[in-house]
Amino acid sequence: MGALKAGRNLLLTTGLAAVIYVGLTGGLDDLIPDSDNIYRDREVKLSQEEYNNVLNNVENSLGYDVETSKEDDYLILNAVLENENLSDEEKYLFLQYGDMLYENPYLNREKAYRNLKDVRIDYNAVRDMSDLSIVGEYDYVDNVINIYDDTQAVKGHEIIHCIYNVKRSGLDNYFVEGMTELLYNEYFEDNPFLEINSYPMEVSCVKMLTDLCGADTMLEAFSTSSMKPIEKMLASYSSKEEAKENLELLNNMMEEFRENHEVTHYVEYDNMFNYFDRVSDEKLDFDGDAFEYKSYNYNKKLFKNIFNEDVVRSYLDTIEYEGIGEKAYFNEKLKDDFTYFKTTPCDFEFEITYGTKLPNHF
Repeated sequence: MGALKAGRNLLLTTGLAAVIYVGLTGGLDDLIPDSDNIYRDREVKLSQEEYNNVLNNVENSLGYDVETSKEDDYLILNAVLENENLSDEEKYLFLQYGDMLYENPYLNREKAYRNLKDVRIDYNAVRDMSDLSIVGEYDYVDNVINIYDDTQAVKGHEIIHCIYNVKRSGLDNYFVEGMTELLYNEYFEDNPFLEINSYPMEVSCVKMLTDLCGADTMLEAFSTSSMKPIEKMLASYSSKEEAKENLELLNNMMEEFRENHEVTHYVEYDNMFNYFDRVSDEKLDFDGDAFEYKSYNYNKKLFKNIFNEDVVRSYLDTIEYEGIGEKAYFNEKLKDDFTYFKTTPCDFEFEITYGTKLPNHF
């Protein structure tokens, strides 16, 4: 996932790149439910005695008492403790995801529990040597995380893929990767507001849509493997036909970028951005000091670097000129300090080596 950090310097190279999510349609959702699963969809199906035993097991492993309001979600971590495929070190890593689980009201607990109960991490998987930019893959048919670049960021990104195990047929690829990376950044990165690892365009796009549709809508779409909540929210400020058409245009643009690392600047894409602007004018307070309006326009400006010949350099130039946009969307602890959008001067030094094209995305 690849940004190398040394003090305030970050290195962006063509070898950075993609934390890849792969798999076949269907997968674990088509298997017979696990009889040992403690959930039925989002509901706990344990007796009070069983519930207390599981909770004690989780709390003893965490080293602290779980707040009463979080208990039902934190029981998911018992699957990690029961997983014989994970080392103690790997279990410790998975246990850090408790707040992310709790703060998503749409997470399918049953599926997450099933995935976490038998997921394994393979550090010796056969790698596709034709594309060395692939540093990690989650195979959701076999429920295996394949690691080629053994870093916390790579494993963390793939763990989120494992927990959500989305159906790719229901979500656009840019949305899957952008949401996954954004969630990882907010919950685990030292600088949660700056995406220079693998998916800067995807993250900028997802942030732009989140400003328009709200974090709740984005979590619902991601957790239920459906773009419908986003379409419905946009349609409430325009029409269903317009919302669907422009989301399809957005996906077409991102697919072109994923395949070619560059996007032809068609008039249709300008019309798409005009549509999003109309939604923002309708939904957001566009007074000069409005936080959400400023956030939307900042993220749109970052995202529109996708039309430039040198996407990476122009993206970084925008950050250095405009500053780092600071706003938390999902992490409640982070939102205590960064609920509202602001920019701070960029005190990072960027260096581009080995060319300036973004690595391959799938």
